[in-house]
Amino acid sequence: MRQLQDAVPPFPSSEAFAVLRRQLGVRDLTQIFGEITAAPVASASIGQVYKATLREGETQVAVKVQRPGILAEIALDLHVLRLLTPLQTMFQNAVNGVQTQPEDIAVALQLVDEWGRGFVAETDYRLEARNTAGFAASMKARGLDAVCAPVVVERLVRDTVLVTEWVDGSRLDSDASPDVPRLCGVALNAYLTMLLDTGVLHCDPHP
Repeated sequence: MRQLQDAVPPFPSSEAFAVLRRQLGVRDLTQIFGEITAAPVASASIGQVYKATLREGETQVAVKVQRPGILAEIALDLHVLRLLTPLQTMFQNAVNGVQTQPEDIAVALQLVDEWGRGFVAETDYRLEARNTAGFAASMKARGLDAVCAPVVVERLVRDTVLVTEWVDGSRLDSDASPDVPRLCGVALNAYLTMLLDTGVLHCDPHP
């Protein structure tokens, strides 16, 4: 599961840079970035990230580029999953000695559809940008200053491109710092705040 978060084999940078040029409306990336890494610093199931420096202001940023064609792949997977859901429901009921009712299949399909909507929403980088800003604002408003989210570079947000400030960090599961237990407490506090207060839950943590 960890590999799907940040160690998926990357797609060619030539394709990623073509997406960037097309989405950002430039002929050359040097019009926007003073520097950008030749290879991604991380690659996940939906997109990959490059480290760059903005031409104006020399701010270090993370440039997230969506995998070309990933939405079509997701749509196909969801279509196949939906086709198989009635069969899986009937099989599971048979194993349990229960006769399948029409409402059993209807409920199973509703679950698949709801999950699918959430999955497709993950490909909407404009929505991710809004959620990032909203998360940061909600944590700040509740005095959770130890919890932060990277500042979004709004002018460089597109359907399949997301640019935010670069934030250095390390994974809790690979950090030997004695501060890890305290940080786990901070994370737990943040999650309880989301569950019990804000009502908006960050469902893609990389601890």
